[in-house]
Amino acid sequence: MNNVKKSKKGKKVPHLTNANGIQNTKHKKKGKQSKDNKVAKMNILVQKKKKEETAGLSLEKNNSRMATRHSNLDLKKLEEMLAAKQKQMTKKKDNPKPVSLRERMMTKLKASRFRYLNETMYNSESSESKKYFKDDPDAFKAYHEGYQQQVEQWPLNPIDVIISSIKKLPKDYIIADFGCGEAQLAASVTHKVHSFDFVSLNENVTVCDMAHTPVLTNGVQVVVFCLSLMGTNLKDYIIEANRILKKDGILKIAEVKSRFEQVDDFIKVLSQYGFKNTWKDFSHNLFYFLDFKKEKDISGNKQKLPPITLKPCLYKKR
Repeated sequence: MNNVKKSKKGKKVPHLTNANGIQNTKHKKKGKQSKDNKVAKMNILVQKKKKEETAGLSLEKNNSRMATRHSNLDLKKLEEMLAAKQKQMTKKKDNPKPVSLRERMMTKLKASRFRYLNETMYNSESSESKKYFKDDPDAFKAYHEGYQQQVEQWPLNPIDVIISSIKKLPKDYIIADFGCGEAQLAASVTHKVHSFDFVSLNENVTVCDMAHTPVLTNGVQVVVFCLSLMGTNLKDYIIEANRILKKDGILKIAEVKSRFEQVDDFIKVLSQYGFKNTWKDFSHNLFYFLDFKKEKDISGNKQKLPPITLKPCLYKKR
């Protein structure tokens, strides 16, 4: 049965009761409890989230501390290793391996013979040097042993610069290496290389007077003189280079800086041999590097060409 309750304005408002006539307020209590439960759950979730974040930050800090600790340990270990290596090297310098009297004498004899052979080659025509080494092949080997000792004392080996430049050229280019020594250029590039010298130190070297090579006229794209403009007939070397080079071919020269009185005068002289200077590098302490392009043949004007002179490269006694 429904009871009737008056509102403030005097209107009658029906109010529900249950079967026993008791007013039904249960749904109000449930609503309130539901809201309280939700708030409690939200508080629990918030607290849980805060704990997780706090734990995460703590873990991150711990990891950071551990990483820093490991980094410091690694750095310290590296420093200790470097210090030990430095100490070992210093000890070796302070206590060098003893050299016997015979070894010292042999080293001096090799150096003396190298200097003698070097001066002889600078002051002789190429044909004379070729004959000398043909009669005494061991002298040529002695020369190159002394030369290698000099190379070890240089800040750079000029042939390495030449090799690097050759590797950038088209693979079908043919190279002629005048005064090749052990033919290091041929062994270092994929191009076809004709290696010429007075004596053959290995199977890659063709024995000849470099003023008269067996290469056909206009047969190569590149000619290389790496510390090999030696002798009193340099004119013949450059004429031969002009003969075997194709039109627009490249002449590469690497020489000791001290050999030039005025490098610009050398460049001007070579222009009369049909070569135009296209590149030069004077940035190194000991060496000059020069590239030329063949612009014309000079076969009909050989007698009118000016001489080419460079100072001998004389090595000091050590």
